[in-house]
Amino acid sequence: MNEKEDYFRISKNGHVHTLSNQIPFKWKEMIIWTSTTLFLLIYFLGIGVGIFVAFLTWIGYMLYRFAAWIYHSELNIDEKSGKIIQLKKTLGKTRKINMITEKFDPERIEYLELIRSGKTKFLLNYRTHKDNVLLILKSKTDKDQVEKYISEKIKIHY
Repeated sequence: MNEKEDYFRISKNGHVHTLSNQIPFKWKEMIIWTSTTLFLLIYFLGIGVGIFVAFLTWIGYMLYRFAAWIYHSELNIDEKSGKIIQLKKTLGKTRKINMITEKFDPERIEYLELIRSGKTKFLLNYRTHKDNVLLILKSKTDKDQVEKYISEKIKIHY
């Protein structure tokens, strides 16, 4: 899979900043990955076994990407009211709303280092009376990008 894929988006609509972790579903990418897998498996395993294994790989990859596209979460930071709301969505419809805080304070944001599969990732955490894990950032570059966006672009006007 593509390590540089854009798995989260930052946008602004009026006075609400949105961080979304919905992975886009790109048909072109699906065709490239599956056709490459098909040709390589046919070359190494033969036509019958290669097609069968490539088909199973294609189904697994499609299910993974489709699930990542369907189920996602959004983090809304409202500059006007200072509220942080986390939305869990399925097919674009909100199924769960979690109020993180009524008064946003950038000092309460933490970037906790997390090592998974030998790779360093970061948890975007907001501390209130409990820890609220908001987003998993896949690299230091992503962490720096989110950190810079929050410090420069989000100005709370209570």
